Amino acid sequence: MPVSLASFGYTALRFAGVTSVARRLTSDGIVLCYHNVVVSSDADVANTLGLHMHLATFERQIRWLRDHFAVVPLEELVSRLMLSRSVRGLAAVTFDDGYVGVFEHAWPLLRDLGLSATVFIIADAPGREEGFWWDDPDVLRVHSPERQRRLLTDFQGDRKMIVDFVAPTRPPWQPHSWCRPAGWDVITQAAVSGLQIGAHSATHRALPTLNDADLERELVESRDVIRRRTGVAPLFFTYPYGLWDERVRGATRSAGYRAAFTLAPDSRTVKRDPWTLPRINVPAGIGIAAFEAWTAGLSLRRQEA
Repeated sequence: MPVSLASFGYTALRFAGVTSVARRLTSDGIVLCYHNVVVSSDADVANTLGLHMHLATFERQIRWLRDHFAVVPLEELVSRLMLSRSVRGLAAVTFDDGYVGVFEHAWPLLRDLGLSATVFIIADAPGREEGFWWDDPDVLRVHSPERQRRLLTDFQGDRKMIVDFVAPTRPPWQPHSWCRPAGWDVITQAAVSGLQIGAHSATHRALPTLNDADLERELVESRDVIRRRTGVAPLFFTYPYGLWDERVRGATRSAGYRAAFTLAPDSRTVKRDPWTLPRINVPAGIGIAAFEAWTAGLSLRRQEA
């Protein structure tokens, strides 16, 4: 479905009152997944994957969310799920990767509105000069869904392997300030002010492709590094790229995490399984009508909304 038709469809659902009714009828709580929040117009050029949301868009969504849901700490939503208590009307806000924009723009807004959030940190990223491979302009220049699958299988989602393959003779890419990972001092200060900290692996490789030893490092060492650098021992984990299988799920459980999160649910997802809890991945360019529909459990075709 073309983007314009999808947008029209969501607007029609909203105008007809279908979105509002669906939201009132659903018994599910929601967990939203964002990545970065920016004020730079340069992000438009590099936003192929929809990771860098403008602050104005984010603020509009969050204010709407506050008015239509009870935005609660992730720990509260998980506890209710595990106790088989109602999560109707509850929402939790999360961020993956630990971009600096989360701390400079998103968290101050959320804090001022009295709302909680959790950021999931890639333990090897803070303080690193190189940016994330999925923001690298040479990678984006040749990106396609088919190539993405190969990068996550043949190259395990490994930053160095991917960059060496795409641009083998190029010097290391220096990212713009708006798409850098935050430093440990910034992360620690935010944690002190109330932002919850979770683990998003050590290196953001595709966990199902790893051997057992590397998988344990991604799960256990990442948590140990975060605890050592921030004083916070993460309770929750998010799977890089949303990828998991039963071996990864079992290892995550054995590592002692209280819960773990995927991205869009698939046929294997059990909504009350603590180690495969689904989240709604919110793309940077989503319209407000589509956003409202997604939070109500309505989707025409999410990847094109």
